[in-house]
Amino acid sequence: MGINLLFSFYLYTSNTIIILMAKKKLASSDYWAQHIIRAQQGGKDYIFALVRRRYSDDDIEPVGPGEYLGLSEKKSYPKMTDGDPDSETFGKRIDNPKAEATGIKIIYTDPFTPENLKKYQSMVGINSFGETAYLYKFKQMTIQADKVNEFWTITQDDAYNKYILKEQVITIEENKSNARRGISKKAG
Repeated sequence: MGINLLFSFYLYTSNTIIILMAKKKLASSDYWAQHIIRAQQGGKDYIFALVRRRYSDDDIEPVGPGEYLGLSEKKSYPKMTDGDPDSETFGKRIDNPKAEATGIKIIYTDPFTPENLKKYQSMVGINSFGETAYLYKFKQMTIQADKVNEFWTITQDDAYNKYILKEQVITIEENKSNARRGISKKAG
C-alpha cells in the first residue's frame, strides 16, 4: 500500500516517470576495433584501439567517430597562486578552477602485456564496415604493419628499427655450400 501511495503521489505531482537504468558495462567482445595502435610512452610499450560498438558480426555502429579504449586524457589548466588562507595549498601554485583547459595530455592505460593482447585480439575482424588496421605510432609518423602476426609479437623498439630506421637483419646461413662457386671453378 505504501508503494502504491508513493507511486500515486508521484503521478499526481508529475505526468512523467523517469526510469534510471544502470548503463551496461561492455566487454571487449562488444566492440569491433577499426584500428589497433601500438605506441610507447616513458620507455614502455602500450596498446590502444579506435573501436565501434559491435551488436553482431554484421552489425557495427556506423554513427559517430567511435571511441578509444586504452587511453585517458588529463586536461591542463593555467596556474595561479592560491590566495585562500584557509586552504591547504595556500601560497602554492594550483590549477585555476575558473579557466578553460589550455591543453590535453594523452595517457596510455593498457600496457603491451599478454592479458591485454587477448583483449585486443578479441576485437579484431573483417565485416561490412571494413577490416581492422594494425598501426605503429611513432613520434615521426604512424605506419601500418605489413605482417599481422609480427604486430602482436615484436617490441615497439624493433618496429621502430624496421619501419623508421629501415634496418634489415641479415642472417648468414652457415654450413651451406656455395653451388655457384663450385660451378664457376669447373667451367674455368
